[in-house]
Amino acid sequence: MQSILKVQGVSKAFGEQQVLQPISFEVEPGERICILGPSGCGKSTLLQMVAGLLRADAGEIEIAGVKVEHGRHFIPPEKRPLNMVFQDYALWPHMTVRHNIEYGMKRRKVPKPDMHNRLERLQSLLKLEGLMDRMPAQCSGGQQQRVGIARALATEPKLLLMDEPLSNLDVKLRTDMRGELARLLGELSIATLYVTHDRMEAFTVADRILVLRGGTIDQLGRPQELFEQPASPWVAQLMGYHNRLEVRLAEGNPAAALIAGTPISGQRMAAGADTGPAIMMLHPDSIVVRHNPVPGEPNLLNVTAVQAIYEGTRWRIIAETADAQPLHLFHEERIESGSSLTVYLPPGRTMIYSESATFANV
Repeated sequence: MQSILKVQGVSKAFGEQQVLQPISFEVEPGERICILGPSGCGKSTLLQMVAGLLRADAGEIEIAGVKVEHGRHFIPPEKRPLNMVFQDYALWPHMTVRHNIEYGMKRRKVPKPDMHNRLERLQSLLKLEGLMDRMPAQCSGGQQQRVGIARALATEPKLLLMDEPLSNLDVKLRTDMRGELARLLGELSIATLYVTHDRMEAFTVADRILVLRGGTIDQLGRPQELFEQPASPWVAQLMGYHNRLEVRLAEGNPAAALIAGTPISGQRMAAGADTGPAIMMLHPDSIVVRHNPVPGEPNLLNVTAVQAIYEGTRWRIIAETADAQPLHLFHEERIESGSSLTVYLPPGRTMIYSESATFANV
């Protein structure tokens, strides 16, 4: 099956600033890939190059089997089989919702019966009944966002590009809309490249997540894969592994590390030295308080509670290891400051990265 989008060795610099290193990936038919990363990592730059709004410095881009950029060969945005949903929706303010959605179809000379059928289907899919004769200013943020998506889908593009389309919505509406958007994109089965800096948005929408940092791909995989096997400490932190401990690899067992002399087994996540300093990443949700620890049970660590913070349904406990490193965990009850605790660190959720292999990913 032919990929809808192929990006091969594409790079971009603005003056002396290298925004994107040469990167390569593909989007399959019907697949949704979310580009996840912090501000300034190159997410929007990559999307704009795929759209044809920016020229690449090197590499090639192919859409639906047609090279749209390769060296001097360049197909302009309006002739590429794609559409884009912008962060600010970019609706025509002087046109009604209906005319905004019809605009692209009219430009492409879609026959009137087809135009009517598409309009009816999009109106139903995106819950726009009763809004078609309104002006954009008369619509709420969520409604404008749905109109922007309908307009992008009306021309039936091979590829849909979305640049943080939910970022202008309030928290509750954004949470509701990401579920609706995931459902819609799934029903339409349209190949989508979706930029976001929100991990939960990416988890909701994406078939695969492309983690972009500093202009390079740190990891590309399914959401579960990224969460269960983060390729670097930085990806682990992005996945919510907020506990970062400096440890030493246990001699003779590279899948174990020492925290203040206590051996803890985990997943060795990257090749590197088998001894020496290492980094251990732990998710606060995975750490379990053992009130009655069984003698000899592996992966137990003695810590001291420093602070308890009530978060509504549970307490966030900030503890300290014997070598004075902070450790965040959750518990159903308050634990007094100064209390000694024994915690269990599940090996499957304990990520170990040898420091020699992770300097570039810290």
